[in-house]
Amino acid sequence: MKALRPALAAALLLAACTAEQTVEPVNSGANRPADTSQFRLPSVRGSESMMQTLDDYARYDSVLQAAKNGDDVQPAQFLNSQNDSAMGEAVRNEWLKSLAKRGNWQTFQNEYARLAPEGRSKEVRCYAETLGDTGLSAELVRDTARLPQGCNTLLETQAAQGRLNPADAWRRVRGLIAANQTTDAARLAAALGSPLDSGSGQGAQENQLRSVISAAALKNPDAAAARLAALEPALTADQAAFAWGVLGRQQAKNQNYAAALDAYARANPQQLTDEQAEWYARAALRQQNWPLLATVIRNMPQNLQQSPAWLYWLGRSLEAQGNKTQAAGLYRQAAASGRNFYAAPAAAALGGRPVPRAPAAEPAAADLRALERDGAINRALILFHASGGNKAMRRAAQAEWRYATRGFNDDTLLAAARLAYDKRFYEMAVHSADNTTQKHNFNLRYITPYRESVAAHAQANSIDPAWVYGLIRQESRFVTGAQSGVGAQGLMQVMPATAREIARKTGMDSGELDTDDGNIRMGTWYLADARRRLQNSEVLAAAGYNAGPGRARQWQAATPLEAAIYAETIPFDETRDYVKKVMANTAYYTALSGRHTPLKRRMGTIPAK
Repeated sequence: MKALRPALAAALLLAACTAEQTVEPVNSGANRPADTSQFRLPSVRGSESMMQTLDDYARYDSVLQAAKNGDDVQPAQFLNSQNDSAMGEAVRNEWLKSLAKRGNWQTFQNEYARLAPEGRSKEVRCYAETLGDTGLSAELVRDTARLPQGCNTLLETQAAQGRLNPADAWRRVRGLIAANQTTDAARLAAALGSPLDSGSGQGAQENQLRSVISAAALKNPDAAAARLAALEPALTADQAAFAWGVLGRQQAKNQNYAAALDAYARANPQQLTDEQAEWYARAALRQQNWPLLATVIRNMPQNLQQSPAWLYWLGRSLEAQGNKTQAAGLYRQAAASGRNFYAAPAAAALGGRPVPRAPAAEPAAADLRALERDGAINRALILFHASGGNKAMRRAAQAEWRYATRGFNDDTLLAAARLAYDKRFYEMAVHSADNTTQKHNFNLRYITPYRESVAAHAQANSIDPAWVYGLIRQESRFVTGAQSGVGAQGLMQVMPATAREIARKTGMDSGELDTDDGNIRMGTWYLADARRRLQNSEVLAAAGYNAGPGRARQWQAATPLEAAIYAETIPFDETRDYVKKVMANTAYYTALSGRHTPLKRRMGTIPAK
């Protein structure tokens, strides 16, 4: 690769990477904003020595295991020194689960009271529910997904006592059958007084649904639909409605949108899970049936209706039907929802830009010093600096940082973000800046380390550095040496096999995958190659980068399709979320560089297959 001409390199860096530059802290002159900083630490948290932190970390795993095994001594001893920490919170949660399983309720109550409400795990809260009704079980029984075993035990106990809403409880049984959680389904049905394997009663009826909604049955949803139609006269209305919802979701995820809508038309919106309701909307969206889409969204639970995605698409559906005034109100709600995929196009629909121009004040040096002296922050930094290539220790450092900053106000969060950035704890800089609600520093939210490498390799591959940064932010949060569960490595999460292929085609050494510059070089080359092979579409390339080019093509429509509709209807949950976040990140990086390209326009249209 030829070296960049100095003038060109400087211009590229200035245009594309200004996001790392500090936002002007306080303007001088007439436009200087008032100093409204309210930096404050929530409490005095004493520091511990580096040796104590590292010693406690060294025995942390063994203490967790001891707690699981019913040892009461080691957790109690550990909490003497790590009571106010993420490690201590994890140990106490594990100890509480063990105490509950053994029926040691007196110690459970004592230790539960010492655990901050926001730090109590769901399973621990379920065990606590046995000591006093807080309404948790009524909430949990409406969930049809897998729950921790302690929560299953709670629901089974309350079912046997007749304390659950029967309609909700049987709906959960159906959901568990559909999710192939047959043991939990059978236990809950038995607790409700009608076992699945009985010869008659509701349990037997529910058991018949296996032939329709189980994972095995859904491999052929058309055949399952035929069986359901034949079975329907013997089912209750709720059972049939739920089953049609399961089939509708499966058909939609298989891209059989007409069949999906036919199935959903036979379902009852009140029986749909959140996921089923969203796929009903996606099927209508993919068909661009705007009146139906509006109806589906309005029948969603309130929590879904108020999500940025469905606020935006309800606005689009109303606008398509000529109701621009009501649409504008929905766009305003979506635009105000934060920094997400739908806030940007919603703001654009109103004529605005995704990034506010108001400067965010930099924290005072004294505040940064006070923050670094805080015991909880210091513990996180000790573990971070000691972690090196130890991924488990780095995860512990991240947990301690999240624990330390929990409850921080905006000014304190921005100070934490600046401190983390200065310490090169990049992922926690982003985390802290991302959690502010009223005051923002977008240059800490969308940081640009490794700028020389990103700028050079983006230019060499003729792609936008903002897009590269958008991908890195999602892939690794700028963690050098990051490694996924499937083996993807580095800042741009390149698989070793892909690295070898890239090295063969570019003349690189595959070992460069393990260096920051080499990883960025490989990742940008692969990203550019994916875009070239996928009809020059950044959206298709992002989908292909995550799920493979073949799947990205498979999800295209037979006719050209708006890219936002393509992104929202990607069948893989991980890839759908990934593409939307990469493109949203790209929009904000672009805006921070001084350019303004509306996200909808940038994404464009996905060509036909």
